[in-house]
Amino acid sequence: MEDFSPHTRFRFPDEPDAIELRAFTHGLQPATVPSMMEHFTEDWRRFGVDAWNKVPNHWAPDSDDTVGWWTLPTYLGDEFIAPLLGAPHGSCILQPHVHWTVQCLLSAPEVRDRGAEILLPDTAFPSVLHSVQQWDDLQSFRPQIVPSTEENRVHREALLNAIGPNTAMVALSHVGFTTGARLPTSFLQRVAERAHAHDALVLLDGYHAAGSMPVDVTALGCDLYVGGLLKEGCGSSGNTFLYIRNGLELTPRLTGWFGDAAPFEFRQSPEPHPDVRRRFLGGTTAVAPMYHAVEGVRILLDLGLDTVRAHSLRLTDLAIERVDSADLSLRSPRRPAARSAMILLEVPDAHKLTAHLKAQHIYTDSRQNEVVRMAPFLWNTEADVHTTFDHIEGALASGAYRHTSVSTSGPVT
Repeated sequence: MEDFSPHTRFRFPDEPDAIELRAFTHGLQPATVPSMMEHFTEDWRRFGVDAWNKVPNHWAPDSDDTVGWWTLPTYLGDEFIAPLLGAPHGSCILQPHVHWTVQCLLSAPEVRDRGAEILLPDTAFPSVLHSVQQWDDLQSFRPQIVPSTEENRVHREALLNAIGPNTAMVALSHVGFTTGARLPTSFLQRVAERAHAHDALVLLDGYHAAGSMPVDVTALGCDLYVGGLLKEGCGSSGNTFLYIRNGLELTPRLTGWFGDAAPFEFRQSPEPHPDVRRRFLGGTTAVAPMYHAVEGVRILLDLGLDTVRAHSLRLTDLAIERVDSADLSLRSPRRPAARSAMILLEVPDAHKLTAHLKAQHIYTDSRQNEVVRMAPFLWNTEADVHTTFDHIEGALASGAYRHTSVSTSGPVT
């Protein structure tokens, strides 16, 4: 990281002393985003509706590839998302959000034909569970929830033992959003092996993994991998992605005319697109978010994900040292192999401590008023970590932070 200058690659908050530690929620804006959005407005002005067919290739200017708005979801999937996931060409596509992708997946009869149970741990992000419950009346799905361990981790043996002949899909988070715990590749491979023995699918949610560490979806053995660029990918909202294992046939019923084989023939009956990943498109794609979608991914790939991961581990190692010296309670894993980019501290009145830190221009967040989360990332330094923990120790020692009023302007911390 010696040659990396974050202040030339990212745009920072106005406060000169700001310390942004919320990469797990929303990454900093890459410096190239304003120019990419200007390209969008100019392409719209210059080409109008013809932009759907062809625009200048702003994403790979040195390439001879023809790019149009119509093909951006698959083009960016091939050129940027596939390298991010170690995925083969032709297997990735941009999506509007993961919830849409999961809903599409559950609407595919090929999923229900495998069984009636969707297996997931109680530590998973609740959106998948909500989706399964909402589809119960239509597809007769039922969630099978595996309780976590006393340490709030995935109970691995219990989950493996729960996979059976009526399992349609196993849905797991690559990194737990309330623990920062990373599921090891060896365990995920065992899950895939057992699931496939029962003709079940494996869906991994990589929202807190992709972009913060090297990922190899082929080695993981999963059938589907979802995630987004909002967080460590620094792509803002409206830019999530889907990886589909080559050869997997899925025909989601929740699809749109962009997923049709011949949309401009305006047939009375739909026909699935021959490219399975395009079947996960809905109505007219939102183009503007795709212009800035991969500017953060470009930085990650330029640096190399091994370098990104090494920097993250150095800073989280330092954070854990400060946790121990202050005798604080750590919810996230200590071992580097089990750790993600997140560090979670168990503190009383976590919401108020987060608000107190924010008043000092130190940006963390809290969950369920139990933990303060932070993720020192590319733009952070060792000095940022020390300053943050100096403030945390001072606040906990005095207890004054408990008198901090928590903003009621919105739910996001």
